[in-house]
Amino acid sequence: MDPSQKISTQPERTWAPISASCRWSIVGRIFSIPTYPAVLPYAVVSHCGATVENARFWRSGFLGIGLVGGILGHGLIAKKLSSGSMAKQVLAHTTVALMWDYSMLWIAWVAHSLMEIFAVNRTGCRLNRGKLHGPNVLVVGNGPSAMTGDQLGDEIDQFNEVVRFNNFQNKVAGMEKWVGTKTTVHFSDGVLFPTYTEYNVPGADIVLSLFMDRFMVAGSYMILRAGADFQPRLTKEFLKDPSLIWIQKEDIDRLKKALGLSGPKHPTSGMLAIDYFLNKPGVKLPVYIHGFDFFQGPTIHYYHEQEPLYERINNNIGVNMHSPHKEKTYVEGLIREGKVCFLKDKERK
Repeated sequence: MDPSQKISTQPERTWAPISASCRWSIVGRIFSIPTYPAVLPYAVVSHCGATVENARFWRSGFLGIGLVGGILGHGLIAKKLSSGSMAKQVLAHTTVALMWDYSMLWIAWVAHSLMEIFAVNRTGCRLNRGKLHGPNVLVVGNGPSAMTGDQLGDEIDQFNEVVRFNNFQNKVAGMEKWVGTKTTVHFSDGVLFPTYTEYNVPGADIVLSLFMDRFMVAGSYMILRAGADFQPRLTKEFLKDPSLIWIQKEDIDRLKKALGLSGPKHPTSGMLAIDYFLNKPGVKLPVYIHGFDFFQGPTIHYYHEQEPLYERINNNIGVNMHSPHKEKTYVEGLIREGKVCFLKDKERK
C-alpha cells in the first residue's frame, strides 16, 4: 500500500480522476484553439482579485460583451454576405461562433462556477487545521538531479511530509529508488494534474499554487481542464472539494516581493511550497529539498523521456513566467540561514 494512504485523514471525495488520454480531452483541445484570441486580452489586462464579488461582476460582463459582440458579428456577416453562397455564410457564422460565442459562454460559465468555488468552507481540511503528519518536511522537485547521485528513495519515504508537484512520476520501474514512493501533499498548477489517473495520489492533500493570485489566474485553473480538456463537471467538483486548499493571496504577494518579482513573473510551485512549510507552525527546520535545479540544464524534468509532448509544451511556456535565477539566489540565502537544506547535504549518523 502507498504510505500516504496509511496516514491520510482526507474525507471521501466526490470526484474521481480521468485518464489524460480520454477522447473528450482531444476534442476539447482542438475546439479550444480558436478561443484563444478572444480570451487572451482578459488574461493579460485584468488584475482584479479572486473574490466572489469579482466573479459575479465578470459573469455579467462576459455575458453582456458576448451578447453584444455576437449580435454585431453575426449581423455584419448577414449583411455583407447576404448575396454570397450559402457555404460562405455558414463558414463565416461558424467562425464567429467558435471564436467569439463559444469563448464568451465558456468564460461566463467559469466566472459563475468560481462564485461557488470561492464560497466553499475549507477550514476543516487537514493543512488548514494545522494537522501535520509530523514535523519533518521534504519538498521533492522535478529537476533532473533527483535521479542522480545516491539513491535516496528509502530516506525520502521516512519523512513525515513529502511534497511533490504537478505531473511528477515515481511509478516507472526503478524511479522509486531515487525519488521514493511516498506523497502526502500534491501541489498543482492550472493543468490540475491530480485530476488525471496517471498522476493522482490517493490520500494526498492537494494544494493549488497560484489559484488566488488574481481572478483571471483562478479562471485559467478552470478553463484548462474544463474547457481545453472538456471536463467541466470533473473540474467543478474537484475545485469545490472542501479538502482542497490553495496558497493565500497575501502569501503569494509576500513571496513575490521577497524574490524581487515584477510584472507577469510569479513564483514556481516549488518555491511556494518551500515558503508555505517554512511558515507552517509545527514544522521542524530545516525544510529539506531534493531535485531542485532551478531550470538549469537542457531538460526541465527528471522524467523528460516519459513526458507527453503536450506537457512538454506547457512546461516551456510556464518556465518563461518564472525567474529561476532569483529563486536560486533566494534559496541559497535560506540555506545559509539554516532554514532549508538539500537532502544530499543532510547529516547522517
